Amino acid sequence: MDYQKILDAIFALNNDIRYAGLIDETGVLIAGGMRHGIDSIVDQPSEELYLTHTALRKSMRERFDDTMGQARFVYVEREKLSLLTFYLDKKMLLVTLEPSLDSHVIMDLAEDILDIFSGNKITAQ
Repeated sequence: MDYQKILDAIFALNNDIRYAGLIDETGVLIAGGMRHGIDSIVDQPSEELYLTHTALRKSMRERFDDTMGQARFVYVEREKLSLLTFYLDKKMLLVTLEPSLDSHVIMDLAEDILDIFSGNKITAQ
């Protein structure tokens, strides 16, 4: 699977997408990263810790899949950025966005990203 092609398609959706990264079930970055020309607001060790915590939160959410159904994505607004986390089989996609984007626009982007993956389902490889 050409992960970079998929990530490029995600970045092409909106110029306010700062980061798009595909991580495995342990939180290790497989592909992607910051948009070219944009600096991260966290240092490398903090990014790695955040990705590990993202994987842990996924495993915690899976506990409720039988009763509530599987989570498609999670949306979080912070003061300095907004985050979308998508659960794709054993992998996860983390997308960060500029905080100035309206939540309705972000929900539209989330649906667009899900559409990208509907034809390019990422499975455990």
